[in-house]
Amino acid sequence: MLNHVTVEGTRVLVKPRRSLLTTALLSAALAFVPVFGVLYWFAIEHDSWQAVAIVNAVVVLIGLALAARQLRVIAEVTETELAGNGIFTPMVHVPLGRIRSVLLVPTYVGQAPEAVTQLLVRDARGRRLFRMRGNFWHPQDLRAIADSLPVRTTVIEEPIPLSEFFRQYPDSAYWFEDKPGLRIVLIGGLIAAALGIAVWVMTLLGMPIGFMP
Repeated sequence: MLNHVTVEGTRVLVKPRRSLLTTALLSAALAFVPVFGVLYWFAIEHDSWQAVAIVNAVVVLIGLALAARQLRVIAEVTETELAGNGIFTPMVHVPLGRIRSVLLVPTYVGQAPEAVTQLLVRDARGRRLFRMRGNFWHPQDLRAIADSLPVRTTVIEEPIPLSEFFRQYPDSAYWFEDKPGLRIVLIGGLIAAALGIAVWVMTLLGMPIGFMP
């Protein structure tokens, strides 16, 4: 079933896979419910549940804000432009007159056995104007967007590794995709932040912390 709709003044409008939001919410619930359950159990015994409730409320508000943002992610082709945004990126507007090439390229992402289609829109110098990754969008919707653009779509039949995709199409990678060292630093920072929050809550509640003297 296609995930795109046509509305007045817009040729094609598509939204990301709804399963992404469902999976994210379930993963968050599985990760946080047991943790906060233990914290509430300990905090109620020590009459300090208010601190846990505050942290819990902050986590829930952040999750709701991200979910609301995800629901506003779109990609559309109007009579004058190609536009779209991501959950962490602002809306990008590409005038149709700047588009010179449109490609649909199947790629292997990581160790996944199934190929993921990349929609790549470039200008006359081969620079990326717009890109949509098939792990976030339905394949039919990528095709719908491509077919709505004023340039004939080039469809690559043979899947290639994502690293090869970046080599064959320079400037197609987002700032975080071709920098594995940066990803490691960001992941490490997130883990350190989560650990710091956990230690702060446990200290606030007077809970024993095994790795601290």
